[in-house]
Amino acid sequence: MDKTLPPIQRYSLVARIFHWSMAAIIIPLWLLGFYVGRIMPHAATPQKALLLLIHKEIGPFIIVLTVLRLVWRATHRPPAMSEEIPEEERLAVQVGHFGLYAMMLVVPLTGWVRSSVHGLPIPMMWVVNLPPLAHKAPVFVPLVNVLHQFSSWILGVLIAGHVIAALLHRYGRKDSIMDRML
Repeated sequence: MDKTLPPIQRYSLVARIFHWSMAAIIIPLWLLGFYVGRIMPHAATPQKALLLLIHKEIGPFIIVLTVLRLVWRATHRPPAMSEEIPEEERLAVQVGHFGLYAMMLVVPLTGWVRSSVHGLPIPMMWVVNLPPLAHKAPVFVPLVNVLHQFSSWILGVLIAGHVIAALLHRYGRKDSIMDRML
């Protein structure tokens, strides 16, 4: 009996470029936000202002990339999952991907609203200033700060889970799941 494995069904090149380029942007941006918000002293310094500016310049661009990625995903079918994957894992993959896409929109949107209620400009990629999503409203600053931080933590947990699952497939199960995105 011939036991040759079927060829690996990979994501399209465009899908892989979206995936890895967004990972290369979102993970450092998340770490930068964590560093500025949790590790640096709370006092305003020129270094902190520069790091926040970088964070704010790149953050809104993630919305653009996520929308483009969702359009691509809606118009290009991803490769089918292996029949060997149990139903509960298939559901976990779908929920995890939905959560990642949702948080890739929610986190930068709450950052945009955060700058808006602070009355600050919303720059994007050193090219354009975006319009505010809300009027300056100092009373909402604490709420929006918490929403941005909380959604950022959810995104961080989802990313960590995604990376751990990929590594478990690669080095634990030694299957070809991760190869689909390489």
